[in-house]
Amino acid sequence: MDQLPALLHHWPLPAIAAVLTGVLILAVPRVLNYAVAAYLLLVGIHGLLMAFAGQPFAPQAVIALVAGVLILIRPNLLSYVVGIYLILIGLLGAGLLRP
Repeated sequence: MDQLPALLHHWPLPAIAAVLTGVLILAVPRVLNYAVAAYLLLVGIHGLLMAFAGQPFAPQAVIALVAGVLILIRPNLLSYVVGIYLILIGLLGAGLLRP
């Protein structure tokens, strides 16, 4: 059990946020929109903070922030926003879309 804090120390913040968001959604499905929006906002803010700290700028952070805000404003668009978010992140990750 002593290894758990050491393991969590090495996990990046977005990974911890993803696991906690997944557990929250499974435990309380009614919070899906808010949990996804909060996760995207956290990932976006984390990316921007890393850019301000001297890391290379990641356009994924801006995409995550926009997606999170859109979900908070229009929860009924969740499927579309998440779908477009995943496509954009995939295209950026594959190098088919350049920032």
